Amino acid sequence: MARAGLFALALLATPLVPVFAEVGPEPDGTAPSDPRDFSGVWMNDNSLDEQLKREGRKRLDPSEPMPERAPPPLTEAYLEVQAERREARAHWSEGAEVCDWPGMPKVMTYPYPFEILHTPGRITMIFEAESQVRRIFLDRSEHLPFEELDPSYNGDSIGRWEGDTLVVDTIGLNDRTELSGGIPHSDQLHIVERFHYIDGDTMQVEMVLTDPLAFTRPIELELIYSKRPDWRIREYSCLENNRDAPAADGSRAGGIVDN
Repeated sequence: MARAGLFALALLATPLVPVFAEVGPEPDGTAPSDPRDFSGVWMNDNSLDEQLKREGRKRLDPSEPMPERAPPPLTEAYLEVQAERREARAHWSEGAEVCDWPGMPKVMTYPYPFEILHTPGRITMIFEAESQVRRIFLDRSEHLPFEELDPSYNGDSIGRWEGDTLVVDTIGLNDRTELSGGIPHSDQLHIVERFHYIDGDTMQVEMVLTDPLAFTRPIELELIYSKRPDWRIREYSCLENNRDAPAADGSRAGGIVDN
């Protein structure tokens, strides 16, 4: 299967509703050696694959009902944006898929691991998905000036500690990305995250997303991650050997792929 095809299948494991709080592993009662140190490789426990694995079930089991999807809290203007984007994709051939970066906050919900590194003045997150990098600056209390904020996929993130909880504030995001389920946002998206340990090997991230142009109310997410000390981050690029990108007429640029 082509790389983009694999990428599309992986996306099926990602929750499609942005307002969710998946149930992760039960806390094991242990305490982290340092509650302010999130170093290590972490895996998203909120994907459908991971949830079903914990419950001893398989994905796409026809006997299992699909989870209900809450309607997205979009303004009228951004309901139109969503409809326009869906219409643009509707003429693509089955299996066609682009390799756009997920960006924030979607990259935090991807069914791929990421590594957290602590260095003086910052925390760096290295994602297996598209080898993306997030930098959370702890050595400044304000965002970059507006004229220096070049809208990007992961934005400008600054962090501070409230006890043993890392609070991260992110702005400066472009409007090219979407939330899971094809939910658009504007470049006014503002994300506040709160990272903390549940136990020695489990981390919770609580997010609040606000967007005065796109959302009628804040969107809240609760994400659970488990530490995987024996894992390493691999290099994954959707563009490598991608034969599934849509051509100008919507057909798969490389045609049908048998292997």
